Amino acid sequence: MNASLNEIESMCKKAARGAGMSWGLAEEAGKAAKWLSAHGLNGPQLLAEQLRHDDGVAYRELAPVVCEGTWHGSTLPMCPLIAGATLSDHAHLLNTTGQILLSNVSCPQLLIPFVSGIATRLKRSLELSWPGCTLFFDSRGEVFLNNAEGLGQERAASVCCTHATAPDAKANALEGPIPAVARPDLAYLEALAYRTYVPSSESSRLLGAGAGLSDNN
Repeated sequence: MNASLNEIESMCKKAARGAGMSWGLAEEAGKAAKWLSAHGLNGPQLLAEQLRHDDGVAYRELAPVVCEGTWHGSTLPMCPLIAGATLSDHAHLLNTTGQILLSNVSCPQLLIPFVSGIATRLKRSLELSWPGCTLFFDSRGEVFLNNAEGLGQERAASVCCTHATAPDAKANALEGPIPAVARPDLAYLEALAYRTYVPSSESSRLLGAGAGLSDNN
């Protein structure tokens, strides 16, 4: 299905909420999917893959522990949506430590829109990297691929966000047409979104997958 950016954002926001995320985090998920799609990456597909991992898992099992060293999660891979929102909230640490390290992050591509926003807000160049992939962000949030070999990894053992100077001379801007949404991903996201239309109750909330994927629980 060919969808507009606004349709992608709306659908993905509702799907994330249906998977149990708070409305605030669901809005961030929708914006991230829209941003990725606007730059030629398949935002809905990436979000669908992540929500399949997150659905039914408690927030605390997916969130990073913010510390002076490497941020880590539980025994499960860290959710990049939660990690990205947390990274945005603690972006000031980049001005003091110069870098933020995260370990065991699933679908690291979903971090890209958050780092773009951080670069714009801090008005400085940043680099986001994980094994096999390096991205440069200028002070306007524009993204350049220095190394794209590992861009599509499902999980990264380590991710680093750090200050940067300039992209590699052979770096390519991250851009492209809006990808079509595959039918299986569309069906899955719509099924999650449908949950937001069903009147909630304590029993249905607890029985429904994704319960607890909110930092307010």
